[in-house]
Amino acid sequence: MDPDYRKYDVTRFFDFTEQDEKLITEIYDLLSLSYDITVIDVKESPYEQFSSFDMYPLFIPRICYLVKDMNNSNNSFYLFIVSKVGINSKGGRLDRKYDTIQLWGLKKLEEDFGYISINKKKLMDKIAGIFNSFSINFKDPDFKDFYVVGSDSFKTMSFLTQKRKETIKSFSDEGFKLEVRNSILSFGIPDILTVENAEITSKFLNEI
Repeated sequence: MDPDYRKYDVTRFFDFTEQDEKLITEIYDLLSLSYDITVIDVKESPYEQFSSFDMYPLFIPRICYLVKDMNNSNNSFYLFIVSKVGINSKGGRLDRKYDTIQLWGLKKLEEDFGYISINKKKLMDKIAGIFNSFSINFKDPDFKDFYVVGSDSFKTMSFLTQKRKETIKSFSDEGFKLEVRNSILSFGIPDILTVENAEITSKFLNEI
């Protein structure tokens, strides 16, 4: 990627530090080896359709990529470089130096699955059996290590095909957040952006 981001759109890049820009360039160049990737306007993505006033209120999309599988152009997803703004004890925003940049993705699905949320259980959760009564899928021995919350049990089980379960189970970072709202899937790792988590997040979205 051309390191002079400002020639694309000054409003997208002026908040980034020099270190941020080097990291984003490295990630873009790496992903370009495996995918067709294009910088697009956030309005051209499903972000506004997916988000609501209470959805990620501290996430501010800065850059949006349309990413396509080189071997199957019909398989595409969207990646967002976002700023996660820190807050103080009174709820006010912290200075820019406390912000972090993260990577989140959206993918359009082939049908409406209602609302679904999936998270990996932590060790203490397994011991205590916390939230089991809220997991519509807790009786599935093949997926017992995950919390699955859904608005419609039939739609949720339809979403959880064997292939998708295997893809979710094989994801290496246990702190991932997966949410489906109707026909749009959101996925990311709530952690500071790195080359490694950009690579594994992209791979997951391509396969799910």
